[in-house]
Amino acid sequence: MLREGGGLRGAWAGFKIRTDDNRRRNLAARVDAASDTEVDAAHLTDYGYAGPGGGRMSVIGRPVEYRATTAQVAGLWPWSVGAGAPLIGTPLGSHLHTGAPVCFDPMNWFTRGSFITAPSLFVLGLNGFGKSSLVRRIVLGGIAQGITPLILADVKPDYRKVVELVGGQVIDVGYGHGKLNPLAGGVMGEMIPRMPNAEMQLQLAQELRARQVTLIAGLVELVRGSRVADYEETLISTALRVLYGPGGFTPDRPPIMQDLLDAIVAGGDDLLLDAGADDDAEYQEAIKGLRRSLRALTQGPFGAVFNGHTTMPIDLDATAVCVDVSHIPKGDKKLKAAVMLACWADGFASVEAAHALADAKLGQQRYFQVVMDELWQVLGLGDFMVDRVDELTRLQRGIAAALIMISHTVKDLQSLGSDAAIAKAVGFLERSRAKIFGALPAEEIQRLDSTVPFTAAEAEMVTGWSAPQALTGEASKPGRHRPSAPGTGKFLLKIGEDRRPGIPFHMEFTQTERDSGIHDTNTRFSEFDSPNGSAA
Repeated sequence: MLREGGGLRGAWAGFKIRTDDNRRRNLAARVDAASDTEVDAAHLTDYGYAGPGGGRMSVIGRPVEYRATTAQVAGLWPWSVGAGAPLIGTPLGSHLHTGAPVCFDPMNWFTRGSFITAPSLFVLGLNGFGKSSLVRRIVLGGIAQGITPLILADVKPDYRKVVELVGGQVIDVGYGHGKLNPLAGGVMGEMIPRMPNAEMQLQLAQELRARQVTLIAGLVELVRGSRVADYEETLISTALRVLYGPGGFTPDRPPIMQDLLDAIVAGGDDLLLDAGADDDAEYQEAIKGLRRSLRALTQGPFGAVFNGHTTMPIDLDATAVCVDVSHIPKGDKKLKAAVMLACWADGFASVEAAHALADAKLGQQRYFQVVMDELWQVLGLGDFMVDRVDELTRLQRGIAAALIMISHTVKDLQSLGSDAAIAKAVGFLERSRAKIFGALPAEEIQRLDSTVPFTAAEAEMVTGWSAPQALTGEASKPGRHRPSAPGTGKFLLKIGEDRRPGIPFHMEFTQTERDSGIHDTNTRFSEFDSPNGSAA
């Protein structure tokens, strides 16, 4: 009607009608062409399909990314996209941002991945956020790969049940449970007669003697709370040489601490020279301090553990080894630290003995994981203990053993008495080529900045994990599973000393782990949470 009326309005109406007719004819032609060639009529653009049956989005969402090995997704390879976390080592959980699997253990990242220059790991995080569960997973991964875990001082215990379930060896040490002889030859003493020639036997015997002197000196320092004098350490070495002399003790029939004390008290020409004494009276005066310290190691609480033959020596043929020291009262810090030090020394000596057998072609090459949990308990006893632990931690470089050290915060390492001791303790963290951090307070990030720099996003993330959950909601009902803290099971894996981003991940338990109960560290509260339980 408007077109027939003429004028400006009629011309405009005619233009619109012609445009619409052209559009309809073009659309019909495209439909016919698509029908003839069996091609979808919708046209693909950067924002979706335009046309009949198509769909267009103004914003394109990020597609879900998956990661797997070439064997698992052989049909997709090589179009799989990596997620920045190598699939090498023990599966720990999923990446917090991408959901990709995160795999790690220090031995595999050192031997297969070459990502770190030494198989060492330091785990740092507040208690109750899953540090022990994480290390248990690494221990299980090592067992599956033929690596022998050595938990040489299980304080709580956190690893006993795991070792029992895999058929490993559990050694009880403590009041009424078992003794630990610092002078026992252990695995190294058993290997000496098996060496193929006298030279190798002498070399291994000297190594054993040096380790025993170091351990006894460390125990003496623990008892007296101060360093052992240089001549006192020489006295200990000479007394051991006398005890192992012709017609004396042997590695398979070792002396005990009382025998060492008796040998030092008895004296002799060599011992008088070591003490710088001119006669026996002057000698007895010079050894008075050492005699008191050794007397403390043979009597009382220390004597109940150390003055006797080892009840159960370490069996390196076992799948795993756990030394349970939880029988020692928690308040007896000195004795617990002394037992931990002795267990670590015995464990490292056993590892050395296994490698000596392999070098002599008498056994296969073995690989180990040494777990040093609750490190702060030993370091907190004094600066002199830092040197002893430092000697042990430096040994892992050439003995094919992955070393895993665990503590709560770096403040444990920086709260020692002298700057020199603090520098050595922080060196434990620096020498660990891989670090895993759980939930930490904000001030801890500042202390770590000079050693392990965090990005701003990482600092906010790690400190956020330690925040408590909101104080809302109802109380948990009896029998219902107690919810975990928001940051439980979340960790940040970092390597290197620069400010490169780490790998944040969330550890996930398998159903087998849940059913076994190996990660349940709140068994004392099971009755409280049960339907029939009650709380006063």
